[in-house]
Amino acid sequence: MNIYDIATLAGVSHTTVSRVINDKPGVKQETREKILKILDEQAYFPNSHARGLASNENKVIGIIVIDVRNIHHIHTAFHIEEAFTQYGYVSVIASCGLDDSKQEEYLKVMASRNVEGLVLIGSRFQNNNMKKSIKKYLSDKPVVIANGYIELDNVCGVVVNERKGVSDVVDFLVSKGHKNIGFMNDYVTYSAHNKQEGFLDGIRKNNLMFNEKNIKYIKTELENSEIETEKFLKENPNISAIIYSEDIMAVGAIKACVKMGLKVPEDINIIGFNNSIYSDISIPTISSIDNRNTAMGDRCSKALYSMLNGEKTEAIYHLMPKFKIKDSTN
Repeated sequence: MNIYDIATLAGVSHTTVSRVINDKPGVKQETREKILKILDEQAYFPNSHARGLASNENKVIGIIVIDVRNIHHIHTAFHIEEAFTQYGYVSVIASCGLDDSKQEEYLKVMASRNVEGLVLIGSRFQNNNMKKSIKKYLSDKPVVIANGYIELDNVCGVVVNERKGVSDVVDFLVSKGHKNIGFMNDYVTYSAHNKQEGFLDGIRKNNLMFNEKNIKYIKTELENSEIETEKFLKENPNISAIIYSEDIMAVGAIKACVKMGLKVPEDINIIGFNNSIYSDISIPTISSIDNRNTAMGDRCSKALYSMLNGEKTEAIYHLMPKFKIKDSTN
């Protein structure tokens, strides 16, 4: 689809289309809106962003994360960028936020930059709006999703079995004599949902009494976790262990326990998720489910590189998490 094709669809000259693309005056508002609608429907982008680059060999890939402040996601992005540097590629990294419309906008930006392939980092991208956007803007380019999957021919997913990871930790805690276990979750992503399902699997598997009060939804923030953990423990004084869906939340839990005079792990066990640096710099160090972001970055890189070279790849690659026992469990 080129500027002449757009002009034909709009019933105007290519000069008029050019004026609209470059936001120049001299075009009636009604005509301008008609052309803009066609440009959007056809996912047309001007060549200015890719000028001087060979269309099939520009050696640029895109990486989109939800939030660059998320240490887990940016660590995965770092490994992908490092791998593709060795392959001779330049990586364009962007942070799109949680808004679905922003996700689509950034996908559109990546398409306009003429990236050869794209990696989306985070289960938040596993949604119908993103599926529509990929079909619209990048249907002819390989796309890899870290910890998520969308059923499209040009998409590959690399997924960590977080559900089993949490279920196994419940098994571990039960083996240590714990019978009243809590779970604190941010519950805003597909990943968080899987973690909670794993917790419920573990409760059922070990024939533990389930109480809805044992699950609490909180923000993924240090201060909020400290406040909410204190409330949670006051409301549920018999809880002997809590699993958190993110390490940073578990750090807040440690602070709450110190404030309440509770010893970790003697009085209560605390478990985090991601095995990030937060779990290692905490005092005590926090036992955490390692969702293997280095292996994730490596597998995403290999999958995308294979797809770029026309090689057949699996639709979904599975990784198993590992439980790293540290000082916050006994």
